[in-house]
Amino acid sequence: MNYKNKVYLSMGSNLGNTYYYLLSGIFKITKLKSTFVSKISNFYSTEPVGYLDQGRFLNCAIEIETDLLPLELLYQLQRIELELKRERKVKWGPRTLDIDIIFYNDCEISTDELTVPHREYKNRNFVLIPLRDILCDKSIVDEYIKENGKDVVLEDKKNILISTCLLGFNTTYKGSNSNNYIVSKLLKDKFNFVKVCPEVEGGLSIPRLPSERVGDRVMQNDGVDITPKFLIGSEIALKKAIENKVILGIFKSKSPSCGLNNIYDGTFSGKLIAKSGITTERLLNNGFDIIEVDRDER
Repeated sequence: MNYKNKVYLSMGSNLGNTYYYLLSGIFKITKLKSTFVSKISNFYSTEPVGYLDQGRFLNCAIEIETDLLPLELLYQLQRIELELKRERKVKWGPRTLDIDIIFYNDCEISTDELTVPHREYKNRNFVLIPLRDILCDKSIVDEYIKENGKDVVLEDKKNILISTCLLGFNTTYKGSNSNNYIVSKLLKDKFNFVKVCPEVEGGLSIPRLPSERVGDRVMQNDGVDITPKFLIGSEIALKKAIENKVILGIFKSKSPSCGLNNIYDGTFSGKLIAKSGITTERLLNNGFDIIEVDRDER
């Protein structure tokens, strides 16, 4: 797919689970109309700027290709910030997620709503250093990076619990996979993935009959109750999460084990209900944040 415009975004968070907010924002951006996330920088811990009475930020930069016009993109990014609980109470203050448009092609834009290139980017190492990771022409930012880089620190790789099917492993009930481009290509070198398939590790075969959650039970489409195997799988996933000190989980959507916001309703009719899968529910109850994603091979 060839979208018309190449755009560079700076992202930051310093409230709550900062990795959860940054990664959730990235996955939401992938769902924007005619938009493709093509590069993701490393993740950096950075000192706050402007309003100093707050914690350090986690920052990254991403490259996207999009057909959205500048103001269309701005409004969509602001919507994503709001969905992820962004509040604008203090200028340059704490936030769950901040997304700034730094470059939009080679355009120069100056309106009350949007200035591109971003008016402050040359003065901010927390923007410049992540951008340098993903720019082909690094000279664009090199001359502005301040020599003292102590305000921007490369983060150590964190552990993430992840559905094996999203990485391209054939562990779905059909014996296929749900490969996700962002997960398997753009994030794989930036995190340590702790792989899990609760259904297989709970004792189910590959392939296997379709199953759906019915209340607190999980039933195959032949009427067989396989809840015990789902519970074993959820216990294994929780143990992996605790032992590996994962920062969050990235799971396949709609699954009776791994789905988060919507799963199939138990009638095998394709209808969705607002409910979580067995494993996701267990992890949430034990304090772990979960992001659900779909198949996306690009």
